[in-house]
Amino acid sequence: MIENKRNIPSILTCLDGTEVGDQETWLKKRRPELLNLFRQEEYGFLPDMSEVEIKIRVADSRRSDEIMQGRAIRNTVEVEAVRKGIHFSFTFVAFIPAEAKGPVPAFVTVCNRGIKDSDPARHFLSSFYPAETIISRGYACAAFRTQEVSPDYDEGFTTGFSRLFPEYVEERPDDAWGAITAWAWAASRIMDYFEMEPLIDEKRVALVGHSRGGKTALWGTAQDERFAMAVSSCAGNSGDALSRGAKGEKIGDIVKRFPYWFCKNYQKYIDKEETLPFDQHMLLGLIAPRLIYTSAKTFDSWADPEGQFESCIQASLVYELFGKKGIGQKKRPLPEQPVHEGNIGHHYKTGNHDMDEYDWNCYMDFADLHM
Repeated sequence: MIENKRNIPSILTCLDGTEVGDQETWLKKRRPELLNLFRQEEYGFLPDMSEVEIKIRVADSRRSDEIMQGRAIRNTVEVEAVRKGIHFSFTFVAFIPAEAKGPVPAFVTVCNRGIKDSDPARHFLSSFYPAETIISRGYACAAFRTQEVSPDYDEGFTTGFSRLFPEYVEERPDDAWGAITAWAWAASRIMDYFEMEPLIDEKRVALVGHSRGGKTALWGTAQDERFAMAVSSCAGNSGDALSRGAKGEKIGDIVKRFPYWFCKNYQKYIDKEETLPFDQHMLLGLIAPRLIYTSAKTFDSWADPEGQFESCIQASLVYELFGKKGIGQKKRPLPEQPVHEGNIGHHYKTGNHDMDEYDWNCYMDFADLHM
């Protein structure tokens, strides 16, 4: 029996009171209604995409001694979306182990930082995105910059992905997409490319993000079941930490600073977390029985590490429906003692709000075991 420490709504009780006791009820009833709730009340719905044509092309592919000493192939990929004569595009770079003997697993990173933390030329080496280490461990990797897809400031949804839908500028529904949903859409386009790329095993792809990127990784993986694993680093409030009983950032804090990350409906829950028809453990549950990895830092109380781990515990109930182990323990681990036993992995590291090479090695250790 799992204790409900924060009086959160039951992940296994449907809106009409039906109790979920088997996989079928979860997949056909509870999961669809939760997806709809998160779209309607927190992250927002994508607009009608039926008129959007997507074109994906490898603009450049090269292998040379200048690229990781010849250890990687570097593909520059362009994604173009066209709707009613309006064009929008973004690019990303994929690194693939040059000596791969067959299709390799991969990580997609949602980069919410500048070019120094995702430099495709590798002139700037950052532990936030240690592509060399990832390649050395036999994984491919790709990163896209959120700013190229949807600006990380409040500009009224007129540029980036949103420019495809000018009719939404004047009359924007309260449940229309926020930036996190646009970023998640972009991550799925990278998965489209992976399905076309014979050197990558599209069945073994993890979506990774830090902070707002971690929220995006969870939401993107929840929606796109092609991703085998979600990795959230310090995702905190509105990500992997419970909103009820938050011991750091609250909905009011995040919505006042970053209203454009979410749909307008989310503002209804400022100082009213107890009225939410869901909580963030349900976001994790939407990914079951696939893999999840969350990580927290000792000096990042704003992200509520306790609430992050509690969310993993509560989401584990869904994994049990599938005969899988979720987090595998009820006691939060000490720093530098990763939990890798179940389908939900977690570690708590000494440090500040960041993602670094220690985190990445833990993610890959977990992926080695389970993905």
